Amino acid sequence: MIDANELRLGNYIMQKVHTRITTTRCSFQHFELVAKGQDKDLFPIVLKTTVLESAGFLENKDYPLSPQAREFKLQLPVIGNNKNEILAYIKNNKECFARAMVNGLPVSNNIFHVHQLQNLYYALTGEELMISI
Repeated sequence: MIDANELRLGNYIMQKVHTRITTTRCSFQHFELVAKGQDKDLFPIVLKTTVLESAGFLENKDYPLSPQAREFKLQLPVIGNNKNEILAYIKNNKECFARAMVNGLPVSNNIFHVHQLQNLYYALTGEELMISI
């Protein structure tokens, strides 16, 4: 299940319809399902390499823990003198998480799902993160 408090219109989620699971964008219909308590068929999409690359993340080839673990970077279009980016890591057990960084310091909790990444990007830039899923 997905935490309904984290959803925004346009977030990518997975939905079970009958026996099939599909990837879809969150719409008003999904909020109606949540309001009726029928959100047991809505699931988050886990971050993975293909999602990060489709969102514009670039792999850091100089990451010291390569090849067991990988690091991806996305520079944020934020005005100012700070270095604003989102870093994503894929650990040796294939678990993937991301977090916002300012001047090399973490400024957010770890996120593990696509909708959380979309929301973080929107909160920091005021723009939608373009992802092709």
